[in-house]
Amino acid sequence: MNKAPLRVAVLVTLVWHDAAGGHVKVWERFMEAAAGSPDIDLTVFFLGDAPRVIERGPRARLHLLPPRLGTHRFWFLDSGAGHTDLAGFHPALAGLLPGFDLLVSTDHFSFGRTAAAVALSEGMPLVHSIHTDVETLTRTYAPTILRRLLGTHVGGWLVTALNLGERLGRAERTRLHRHLAHCGHVFVSRPDDAEAVTAIFPHMPISHLRRGVDLDLFHPRKRDRAWLRARFGLPEGRAVAVFAGRADGSKRMLVAAEATRLLLDRGRDLALVVAGTGSDVPRARALCGDRLVAPGVLPQADLARLFASADVLVFPSESETVGNVVLEAMACGLPVVLSGRKGGTARLIHTPGAAGVVVNEGTADAWAAAIEGVLGGDRAAQGVAARQGAEAGTPTWSTVFREDLAAPWRDLVAADRRAAA
Repeated sequence: MNKAPLRVAVLVTLVWHDAAGGHVKVWERFMEAAAGSPDIDLTVFFLGDAPRVIERGPRARLHLLPPRLGTHRFWFLDSGAGHTDLAGFHPALAGLLPGFDLLVSTDHFSFGRTAAAVALSEGMPLVHSIHTDVETLTRTYAPTILRRLLGTHVGGWLVTALNLGERLGRAERTRLHRHLAHCGHVFVSRPDDAEAVTAIFPHMPISHLRRGVDLDLFHPRKRDRAWLRARFGLPEGRAVAVFAGRADGSKRMLVAAEATRLLLDRGRDLALVVAGTGSDVPRARALCGDRLVAPGVLPQADLARLFASADVLVFPSESETVGNVVLEAMACGLPVVLSGRKGGTARLIHTPGAAGVVVNEGTADAWAAAIEGVLGGDRAAQGVAARQGAEAGTPTWSTVFREDLAAPWRDLVAADRRAAA
């Protein structure tokens, strides 16, 4: 007799839409991988305008629910990081969760807290998957929100006098720890997160959740300089640097723009293409003028062609749990310049110096020097090294789902059932 598939609910308190960030995109990829799973039935809950179920396969679907107190209602909370739900409990979600075999929270906001309450009342297993550095994001966005709400003078004074960015960041970390106390297992994507969880919960089971790459979609054969020039209005011979992601302080996009400005002042014929949206685009344009190209969020097919056709990815972010765009760029054979500071993505370069450069300073001068070094190198050799690193070190989404999620989920549910017997 065939066993019934394991029913797993994943909770993501973010709005699902085409231009959503990496947290949402990761679970879209996992849904695609789960669609043909023989024994996992996966439902991923997101926020949406109206209740809706979108089937992604015989055993995978999105379930959208409206927020009870969405941040979109408050103009001063539009940070660019994606809207969430400020409510402490979501009754409609709570009514849908009983009957699942496993609950997987990915944040400690409305959906995550609701899952914790349901797991406790129903005796259901709850695990957590860390996808966002909430402490760093809070430190970045909270001061901006307070200045927007209270004005530059009063808000700025309060932020500085009370060190509110740090205080609120630590408070958010405490809220996460309170949520993890309800969980029986934690999935992490970087060593720093594992160490932080172990420091607070020494006996918490932890496993590593990798990220995958579609090595066929993101491939060097997509390289097409003629398309690049036509698509973005670039003259022949101009070097092209790319930044991809939220164009704001959370990803430190302005560092890329400032470094570009320095190189322009030194006579380098360079354009910076920003594939993303965010509050720092106007400031970057003021710095770089017409050498800044900001097409917004690109479809995956266009992003792959951009990566394959450009000269370097510049990604100064220090808030990444992984950095999907770095993996995708390297799979396209694009050399990368990455931050080596805590929270950066330097660990993704398997062959430093060949596939990319690590910058251990935060100054525009240091980043300009690193970009200049890559642009002065052998682009073909760099591309080969980047692609080889991606092929050797990055699994497919199907492999990650099968090995890093489905297998541990089965073991967790089996252990919970044995304990309950």
